Amino acid sequence: MEDLLILDIFWNKRLVKDSSGNEFEIFRGKDYEKDWVDLGFGYSKNSRGVFLWDNECFKKYAKQIDLTSFEMIQANTSENTFYFKDVNSIYLDSYMSGQVKIENANPKKFQLIDIDKGYITSNDKDFWYGTELPYRISNMTPINESYQRVDDSIFFGHTHQVLCDTQTFEIINSKVSTVARDKNYVYFKSEIIEGACPKTFKFMEDCIADDSPPYLECDIHFYAKDKNFAYFINVPFGFKIIKTKDLSNFRFIVRDGIGYGIDSNFYYEKGRRKKLK
Repeated sequence: MEDLLILDIFWNKRLVKDSSGNEFEIFRGKDYEKDWVDLGFGYSKNSRGVFLWDNECFKKYAKQIDLTSFEMIQANTSENTFYFKDVNSIYLDSYMSGQVKIENANPKKFQLIDIDKGYITSNDKDFWYGTELPYRISNMTPINESYQRVDDSIFFGHTHQVLCDTQTFEIINSKVSTVARDKNYVYFKSEIIEGACPKTFKFMEDCIADDSPPYLECDIHFYAKDKNFAYFINVPFGFKIIKTKDLSNFRFIVRDGIGYGIDSNFYYEKGRRKKLK
């Protein structure tokens, strides 16, 4: 191997030339770096650790991982979700969780329920990605992609209980998955929007209608109002209460491809007030 000239280097092999001028491929794990093992989908292991391409994975758990038994269980490449196990534990690398060890999951009693949704079960406990659920998945009914109903309880994001009136709880508009109400309050995720009136709260028709003109981040940015205030909603990240003094004239417009709230004196970019010019 020492007299080979390396012509090109790939992740799992090399193109080389010998002293006679013959070109051929040699393979990592077989012909060189013989402790290297391809785990699939860019993941590998050797005697030093676990890697995704050339970057070390699961660094936090490096001293806990049993490298001899470490292997990939299942992968969902479209969701960037990959499950692994060793003799002691279950590990997950996902856009939803990062690189984690799933606490209280037993590799000997582990079953994937739905890899697309991140549901697994182990030891008579159910998990959503890397988080242990406070209920069994069989008792859960999805309300939408954000909220779940479990018996007489409502959860946001599978783990955050919404302290609400469960009989009147509803999603206000299907396009805005993180805003809901009951007879008493309006909620963003599991948080009460203080001062919002559930009876009169509604999203501005010009930003929610199917024929509304497109605008920047129109899938996550929305404006709403009720009898008290106007509101800017950023679906994944938060909300802003707009205390306009001209609520009756508050409306939504699209200008140069950007959506704004506007009243007689100000316009509101992502809920932030700016003086009309």
